[in-house]
Amino acid sequence: MSFETMLVQAERSSLVQMEPGWGQGRAIFGGILAALSVAHMQARLSGDAKLRALTISFVAPVEVGEVEFKAEVLRAGKSVTQMQCHLLQQGNVVLSALASFGVARSSQVVVTSEVAPDFGDIKDGLSFPFLEGIIPEFTRKIDFRYKDCDLPFSASSKSHINGWMRWIDSAEVSATRAPLLSLIALIDAWPPAILQMLDSPNPASSLTWTLEFPSIDEAALSQQANPWWQYRAHTDAARNGYGHIAAEIWNEHGQLVAISRQTVTVFA
Repeated sequence: MSFETMLVQAERSSLVQMEPGWGQGRAIFGGILAALSVAHMQARLSGDAKLRALTISFVAPVEVGEVEFKAEVLRAGKSVTQMQCHLLQQGNVVLSALASFGVARSSQVVVTSEVAPDFGDIKDGLSFPFLEGIIPEFTRKIDFRYKDCDLPFSASSKSHINGWMRWIDSAEVSATRAPLLSLIALIDAWPPAILQMLDSPNPASSLTWTLEFPSIDEAALSQQANPWWQYRAHTDAARNGYGHIAAEIWNEHGQLVAISRQTVTVFA
């Protein structure tokens, strides 16, 4: 089942069938779950407020099968609406999301964000090879190009990732729903930046994930149906089995469109 089909289900219903092909180990890829949660909430949102911030707690692995979405408006003010969405599987909460939707307002405070760094040409970026049983199956749907970083489990001394990302098949997400939901899924598609430091395959998973969208109005994200997004992640700290990773994402015009922060558990 395509990402697009599941997005339609999430918008129209409280039940979504998670199909094979989107796995990372025994769990469904977290980025698509976050995107589906936003799709479900947006469909129940009145007005023209846009997603400003999203916080996800990955409570338990989501497996292939039916998932129930339960969304609730916590507060609807003049400018900002706060919503909550829980995902349940077999009666248990497996994901919890908090989203802040806000309308644009005039403000005296304007701080220009950092322009995209120069990673060189996209065509010079290297692609992730798919290794059965090591690389998550959902990555076969995504085109990665990475620069100045190493493959997971390569005993690298680096703890950062630079590169670009887009869907291999642009039909995964239609132009009517792209680019926001597409972008949410893609941001989580990269391996945690610290996996390249390990010398052998070991499991890791996101515990919490926060996204912010500073240019959702001004940059309009992207007008392309399947754009390249520039991605830079760096590890702030890692110890005691947890990594703390921050990332920035720019559109094809070099405008900062998303800020990501993850707490990652590493079982090694």
